[in-house]
Amino acid sequence: MNVKIGIKIKELRKRDNITQELLAEVLGVTNQAISKWESESGYPDIECISSIADFFNVTIDYLFDHVPKVCLKILGFSSLKVVNGYLRDIAEPDYQVICVESGENIFDCVISEQPNVIMIDICQGPVCNINDLVTLKAFEATRNIPVFILTANMNAEDKTEWFNLGAIEYNLIPFSPTVFKAKVAAQIRIANQLNR
Repeated sequence: MNVKIGIKIKELRKRDNITQELLAEVLGVTNQAISKWESESGYPDIECISSIADFFNVTIDYLFDHVPKVCLKILGFSSLKVVNGYLRDIAEPDYQVICVESGENIFDCVISEQPNVIMIDICQGPVCNINDLVTLKAFEATRNIPVFILTANMNAEDKTEWFNLGAIEYNLIPFSPTVFKAKVAAQIRIANQLNR
């Protein structure tokens, strides 16, 4: 594993305009210890990591540049079995895939499951799915969750409409598992930074 905690500490210290001396005093370590961490010639003791995260108001996952496993919310309609099967095949075990049947209250499902990313399948029902996206973007509790559009075909007008309504990404089915996972991970990092 390529641990970059020292780089994160340096970035956070500069972000907050904190000197190495002040950070050392707060953590009860020497200035030399902070310098070693930031030059990647040493690491903080495990007992110190929680204090560092608390001091900078970040998670331990953030310090280790770790994106935790996420819950992908798939909002599918008539092509539900095909799309969900495909997503499960390429996303698991890296991600937990939760399927929502058409006709269920999508907003309530998102509130109860709290996914990191929502996938909306528009292959068979783009008109009714527009209302779902509008609802998700209208409420504080759900508006910052990244929404991906899944489709077999999307023209420029469709793309513009969905992006104007708040979707942040789309994937044409079938899509590359590698590209898909990279897009999801990137949007989760962006969402985490915005929600911090």
